[in-house]
Amino acid sequence: MRKLKWTKKQKQILQLFRFVTISIFVFFLFIGFLLGNLWFLRPKTSEIEKRDLTSFPSFTWKTFLDGSYFSDISTWYADTYVARDTFIAMNHSFQQKYGISFSEMMVGNIVQGDDIPDGSKEKKIKKDPVIPDQSTLEAEVTDKIMQGLYIEDGAAYGWYSFSQEAADTYIDALEKGAEKLEGITNVYSLLIPNNSGVVLDDETCSKLGGSNQGQAIEYYFNSYNKVKGIEIYDTLKKHNDEYLYFRSDHHWTQQGAYYAYKAFCELKGFKAEKLSELPSYTFSPFLGTYYNELQLPEMAANPDTVYAYAPKSTNEMVYDDGTGTLIPWKVIQDVSTWNEGSGYYCYVAGDKPFAMIDNPEIEDGTSCVVIKESYGNCFIPFLVDHYDKVYYMDFRYTNYNIVDFCKEHKVTDLIVENNIQIIGSSDVASRFYELL
Repeated sequence: MRKLKWTKKQKQILQLFRFVTISIFVFFLFIGFLLGNLWFLRPKTSEIEKRDLTSFPSFTWKTFLDGSYFSDISTWYADTYVARDTFIAMNHSFQQKYGISFSEMMVGNIVQGDDIPDGSKEKKIKKDPVIPDQSTLEAEVTDKIMQGLYIEDGAAYGWYSFSQEAADTYIDALEKGAEKLEGITNVYSLLIPNNSGVVLDDETCSKLGGSNQGQAIEYYFNSYNKVKGIEIYDTLKKHNDEYLYFRSDHHWTQQGAYYAYKAFCELKGFKAEKLSELPSYTFSPFLGTYYNELQLPEMAANPDTVYAYAPKSTNEMVYDDGTGTLIPWKVIQDVSTWNEGSGYYCYVAGDKPFAMIDNPEIEDGTSCVVIKESYGNCFIPFLVDHYDKVYYMDFRYTNYNIVDFCKEHKVTDLIVENNIQIIGSSDVASRFYELL
């Protein structure tokens, strides 16, 4: 075989090419190292994602020895890179400018969940739970919401991974609370599935992984003794061709919450109000949390609409602003002049430490307390027409001991509402020991 001969000029060009390539590589390696290690420049919040970024973990011997301290440092490092918002904005701008889009994609990772037990396995209740502070709790909830998103045709779907320790901890906390309230207050559990488990077909869910939400909810409910489960999963699946969840936001719609309300009415023997007979409001366009995170042009081109339904009896309420001052507000607030990301804030003043709705048409002393996160906001208005008073406490912000409150106010019913993905964290589940 004839040996290839290089001319002197070709050799010079090749050497120059090698030099330039190595120089570029070293330059970007240096920039990456510099940006990654400028500690004081690492951001603490993301304006684009509208959330606090992961905080640098506090050192303890326990987390050091079990390895979680280093895992938390890795999470902090990945979540707080310098100029994070600038790079995210550049990426979104680039996609929109050049029309880059995908009909299907994954954002983040789907964590492999535990096997869902049949009930015979030993419980894995978290030992010596450390109750998270408010900032840690908020960060954990946000991470759960945004962990593993599946995008299909401009709609985002949150995923779910079952944690037996989180489930058993939550079950144990609710059961202990129900035991303390036995003979005083009925305790109900409302577990709301993610949109993926309801809207997507079983084949797609199986292909992508994650845990079966129907089986997980069944595990919770079968494990309760004194707590009564409000069954909604099968009903939501049956009606999944309806507008039950938003496309650009992680919440369900009030149409979805209506089916939970009907299921609760069946348990209580109430006559459910018809949606068509309730005062209604429409807020559009609405672009929610998923859009804030992803900035997909497909979502912006096809925004959501918030359909809100108010009680017949009253639209008046008060909420605690966090200082103990009660602020008058509306059960369904007119947010038509607010920005396009505010539609879901129309419900019960959003996420407050405490709120109360006094029904002027009922004076029999009946009352209901809802412990909730934001999924509960659009469920609460349906309850108002059935009680003398309805109270809610957002578990992330309230300082109330719910058991003491129920005893003091002789509360009729306590509904503990949670999205199954959010409560899939052991830290979040541990919070209910403090509340109950």
